[in-house]
Amino acid sequence: MEINRRAIELEEILERETVDLMGVTFDCICGRIHSIPIEYLAVRRDALEEVGDQMGIRGLSGTGGVIYDKKIEKSVIYKPLERLRAQRIDFVSYPVGDGRKELQPEVDLSREVAEGIDENINFLISIGSGVISDLTKNASSYLGLPFFLIATAPSMNGYTSSMAALTDKGIKKTLMVPPAKAVIADLSILMDSPIEMIRSGLGDIVSKSVCNADWKLSQLVKNSYFCPVPFRITDRSEPLYLESAREMAKRTEHGIGVLTDGIMRSGLSMTVIGTSTPSSGAEHLIAHYWDLIALKEGRKKEFHGVQVGVATIMMLRLYEFIRNYPVKKKVSLSMLKRVYPSRESVKESIKKKFGRYADGVCEEYFQKYMDWNEKLKEIEMILDQWEEIWNELDPYIRPTEPVVKALQECGACSHYTHLGRRKEEVCTDVRDAILIRGRYTLLDLAEDLGILGKAAETVL
Repeated sequence: MEINRRAIELEEILERETVDLMGVTFDCICGRIHSIPIEYLAVRRDALEEVGDQMGIRGLSGTGGVIYDKKIEKSVIYKPLERLRAQRIDFVSYPVGDGRKELQPEVDLSREVAEGIDENINFLISIGSGVISDLTKNASSYLGLPFFLIATAPSMNGYTSSMAALTDKGIKKTLMVPPAKAVIADLSILMDSPIEMIRSGLGDIVSKSVCNADWKLSQLVKNSYFCPVPFRITDRSEPLYLESAREMAKRTEHGIGVLTDGIMRSGLSMTVIGTSTPSSGAEHLIAHYWDLIALKEGRKKEFHGVQVGVATIMMLRLYEFIRNYPVKKKVSLSMLKRVYPSRESVKESIKKKFGRYADGVCEEYFQKYMDWNEKLKEIEMILDQWEEIWNELDPYIRPTEPVVKALQECGACSHYTHLGRRKEEVCTDVRDAILIRGRYTLLDLAEDLGILGKAAETVL
């Protein structure tokens, strides 16, 4: 009876519009109590006009500290600042950066932002997209100050998440932080976003089937925690954004509204369980690996979501290949034992590949490394339960072509060659990406079975 009650209550919550999910708390069928502590979300034209009223309702008073990228101070930031002044909100501006270089989402920079905030500041307001949002979140956590987020582009899913994705020692880390009091997404501003940022947002949210399949796989292999609710939250909006890609490319109010709603739901899917896992699987590992390579080589990084979209297509194709691979006939345990790397050999390989970033990579990878005897037991279990595992994964895996079609209709990259990567490089990329996170994904499964190289050569 208790499970039935929870299921009925959950269905009612999942049927709500995105903006009506704020502030909910519920007993979940997974056995945990979930909540969304964000108090207010607005996704509509002219949403900026109610910032002042919402601050009063949310108990924010005194002087605010407004954080934004100095590089876009005279363009994107101008209108939001004018609207804050018109509503008689008392604030001090804290532009970040020198106005020329691209801001980097780094832990050290976030500390600098926090240290630069005056003692008389009572709350923070972030005006920007991914980097500024994450810098502000982490700074607010250091300072213990509440904050509002004002979105300027539908480029990523972090606005409604309770996490900040920041780089530390070259490795992207997901840091738990208190979420915003309110998130304001004014469509009249978002519709003017650079087209690459719109494409980035679409690339970020098409990954959700891979993320949740990887998360479910981790539960089946590692017996880790899994909850179906985050997938249900994002799955509802998937048909809408796949069908609206052309509208996004045209920057119509409908298209940008659908995209923005999708990224907000994606962020909430993380907040509701307090981890990035529902929105970050193997496709994000590959994207973060490409970021790390660009950093190491001193090249400009591509938009995160653009890379995620390309990597999502790669992973969907790998899922299809591995799903149909005759592992029980072709996987040799004796061969796997011969080639299984020791801890020392892995450390040496990481040092050679990652140089000054090796310590950060080792810290992540050795969270999941197992000695051969432990790994053998795991592989034997996987082979024994192969069909059962895939029967559990199948509901989360989506066909590849609708995702390719949507990205192409929006004008986004849909193949790694669009990012300047060659086939021989990406076949190495998918193996090296395993090393930079302690998270278990399909890439780990394929590598452990000795078939990742063949899979990559065949379908990528």
